[in-house]
Amino acid sequence: MRPLLVQTNLRSGNLHLGSFLSRLNSSHSKFHSTQLNMSSSSTASIVDRLDQSKSSIEKICSLEGVPGISVGILHQGSFTHTDNFGFQEVSKAIPTDSDTLYGVGSLTKSMVSAGIGKLVEIGKFEWNTPVRQLLPKFSHHDSQFAEKVTIADFLAHRTGLSGGVALNLAFQGDGEMLLPACSLLEVLHHVPRVAAIGESWMYFVWGYSIAGLVIEEVTQLPLHQYLQQEVFRPTGMDRTTLRPSFQDANISKAYASLSDSDAYELQKRQPFAETFFEASGGAYSTVNDLLRWSKETLDAGQETGTPSKSILKQIPEILRPQIAIDSKLLPGQSYGFGWLRAHLPGVVGLMGDNPDLWEISDLPILGDGGEPRLIIYHQGATVGYFSFLDLFPETQSAVVVLTNSIAMSDVAEWVGRILIEALFDFPTRTDYVSLSREGKHRRLQLFEDMQANLAKERAPETEPLPLEAYVGKYANQTYKSILEISLDPDHGDSLVVSFQCMRSQRYRLRHLRENVFEWALGHDEGKRRGRYTFADALYFKFSFEVGLNNQTDKIIWNLDESSQPGGFIFSRLGGQKL
Repeated sequence: MRPLLVQTNLRSGNLHLGSFLSRLNSSHSKFHSTQLNMSSSSTASIVDRLDQSKSSIEKICSLEGVPGISVGILHQGSFTHTDNFGFQEVSKAIPTDSDTLYGVGSLTKSMVSAGIGKLVEIGKFEWNTPVRQLLPKFSHHDSQFAEKVTIADFLAHRTGLSGGVALNLAFQGDGEMLLPACSLLEVLHHVPRVAAIGESWMYFVWGYSIAGLVIEEVTQLPLHQYLQQEVFRPTGMDRTTLRPSFQDANISKAYASLSDSDAYELQKRQPFAETFFEASGGAYSTVNDLLRWSKETLDAGQETGTPSKSILKQIPEILRPQIAIDSKLLPGQSYGFGWLRAHLPGVVGLMGDNPDLWEISDLPILGDGGEPRLIIYHQGATVGYFSFLDLFPETQSAVVVLTNSIAMSDVAEWVGRILIEALFDFPTRTDYVSLSREGKHRRLQLFEDMQANLAKERAPETEPLPLEAYVGKYANQTYKSILEISLDPDHGDSLVVSFQCMRSQRYRLRHLRENVFEWALGHDEGKRRGRYTFADALYFKFSFEVGLNNQTDKIIWNLDESSQPGGFIFSRLGGQKL
């Protein structure tokens, strides 16, 4: 076996993956299989097909700069395979294994839903109990909404609340949260409602923050402790936690893929503990634990008797369709509580990054030519980790993929699809290596297009005010957010913005036209700062409004067009505090 060639640029932190994923030794390169209740010929066929898929997985990871990946397969409820590629820490050549901890992002949602299910099972409340009955301090500017909305509405993303503002105000990168967890209810009070309850599926990340608060209020336990006690430990998920130790000898580093396929080691991971996002994406887990999770979920999903004898409770309700995703574009696809449902042949991957790169109608069909089957799945994405977990109730099967990089396209999804096609021996196979290559091109093109659009709009002949006229603090009191504008300490002839007045959240402003400035980042710059990949020119513009004495008094920032057309207003602060 040839070694993995790694060149490390210690000054930049870049990890160049030359001959990627040539495995370290035979034990690291072979699928580890456990066979129970399956014929040897059936087992051999599956293992052969999975083994043949490795070269495609390696090529995709090399192309997209993903240093490490761990996968697991469960079939017929008892037959398991695991495999691991590359490194959890490249600079020290520490390989991944099936007990390596990865951030699993939104896979956390199914775990929180299961935690809620246990409380429903013992009669603490019902799925359709209004949230206000459980959280007396919960409110919303629409009082009727506040009285009606239920815990089920939040778990199913059917509240009609705008999702974009929830992420953009709370996180800008560099491993820091911008809003304290204690302000959740106060800020959520003002979030725009753009649809009626139950009218449509609209992803709202803070919905699971509300679920976490409900758990803490009802049990009088911190969320992480409750899940450890009632969900993780009983299911044998001994490594899974919402409060990982980053000194753990087997926790993966977090990386970001750059345009030249280098994997850049992020110095800070996205924070989750005691933040708005702990309940929606804060779990760290392993392939072995998620195979246990999948088996317990599949077993409990078959249960019909009462009282439940399964470790997990209310799983049939958690897995059943709670709201259609898009009845016209995606007929038959729906969302449960922390799970998506689709039927193959069909499109999957709606919670990942690939729909940012292709129209839904252009995404590849999974299972084309194969027999119809139900797939229940979710994806997870945090800065530095992407994941994909699929359940197939009819065959009691599951596929788990964990990666340690935010890549160009959604590598976890591509790898998951490859393994699904191999597991079920679908007659039509998709060239996911080519799709990965195309996805990388499309991602970089989005950033090139953004810069080209800004270049067309740039009008240097329109003079801005003297830079000192823009300097000051501008606040959106409603959302507890401050934009501090100051002279660039390194380049006195330009301005910088500091989110929440934090030096670590400082970005350079460039004059665009008149009193409009932009702070658009290139692909690699954004990745190095631990940001999600985002290439919308409108988002990166600040429009200053001029008041008395030729001094600016407002900034208009269009951070989420769907929730606030025309932009959010940040007013200049005088002596008052936020």
